[in-house]
Amino acid sequence: MSAVMFVTFFVLLFMNIPISFVLILSTVSYIIAMGGDVSWLLIPQRIIRGMDSFLMMCLPFFVLAGNLMNNGGITTRLIRLAQTFVGHIKGGLAIVDVMVCAFFGAVSGSAVAATSAVGSIMIPSLKKEGYPADFSAGLTAVASTMAPVIPPSLAFVIYGAVSKVPIGDLFIAGILPGILMAFALSALVYAYAKRDNYPSFPKTTWKERMRAIREAGPCLLLPVFILGGIISGYFTPTEASAMAALYAFILSKFIYKTITWKQIPKILLDSAIDSGSVMLLVGACYAFGWVLTNERIAFRLTEFLLSMNTAVWLKLLLINMALLVVGMFMDSAPAILLVGPILAPAMMQMGVNPVHAGVIVCLNLCIGLATPPVGVCLFSAVNIGRVSFEKVSKAAIPFLLAVIMVLMLVTYIPWFSLVLLELKEMFG
Repeated sequence: MSAVMFVTFFVLLFMNIPISFVLILSTVSYIIAMGGDVSWLLIPQRIIRGMDSFLMMCLPFFVLAGNLMNNGGITTRLIRLAQTFVGHIKGGLAIVDVMVCAFFGAVSGSAVAATSAVGSIMIPSLKKEGYPADFSAGLTAVASTMAPVIPPSLAFVIYGAVSKVPIGDLFIAGILPGILMAFALSALVYAYAKRDNYPSFPKTTWKERMRAIREAGPCLLLPVFILGGIISGYFTPTEASAMAALYAFILSKFIYKTITWKQIPKILLDSAIDSGSVMLLVGACYAFGWVLTNERIAFRLTEFLLSMNTAVWLKLLLINMALLVVGMFMDSAPAILLVGPILAPAMMQMGVNPVHAGVIVCLNLCIGLATPPVGVCLFSAVNIGRVSFEKVSKAAIPFLLAVIMVLMLVTYIPWFSLVLLELKEMFG
């Protein structure tokens, strides 16, 4: 009967029907195929159960915090900060693009938000300084995929919720892989700049750098504030998300004074719409996930992987390849909700640390946000850069290969994901 559901799923998916309705309608097709053996009440019960979770309250608060910061004028401050430190390097403005995407990601946790907010300023600036439009758009799209990896990360929140892995541990584990991605992209940009003689800016003084730090410092304190609170045990991830929203409001309204009281209702409405769509998606995935559990899909996959007479490294390579393909066609949130409960037990049976497994899954699916043919960050960058999708996709390939190399490094060397957790336990 599961075959009927999967056929319905892929048919509706290729018809460009919203993913939440694809999942619900696929579950409906399964119930119909069962011929009355399963109650229709299953769907509303599972949807409500999926949304009725204290942990899932993280989502609307983090979304609200991101929207407040997005409207709080932090992008220009982060650009100014990055430019004072790396702008003088060959290809410095493109490296600034990478650094700001990393900083903005640490603040907003959203790749699409990073592409839109950073790209709207950086892509025109890069084009003005002589960088090719396709290069600028492709770099920004790929660099934005760091956002869901560097905490606070909605991808880790969702994975932790569905796979019962501590969200705080996932946040910590994502720090070093995010830094590696930024370093790899910056190194590639520098190589391009040396080859094609891209421009650089005059070196700034330490006085200018300190001024930029003072202006952008409060923005950068947000992830420190969140992680510090979770690690120290002062508040749970859910409480941390509420504190993040409060901090973002105080910062934007009273410190930077970049939002007005008139803007607040629109920000709240946009956050409610974004949160509602994600929560519906979560509920739909729980209904869909019940079918996967009932049909023992996760058990069968685990059994298949364990029965393969191959080394663990090859199994991990196959999992990475499968996740990258999934990430090409689905947004990270629904993909995590679908594959997380399936792959998490399989990878743990293979001896992979649950936190390390979460980093592998989320990193794969986040890279998919900038991977053709359906990378949502690519489409956003195309609109900003006013260049064809084909050209941007081609320009993005070297940068995608760079972050995939980081993915392989993180996959096969767990130390990169777990060392900070080990230090946390050591110093307690």
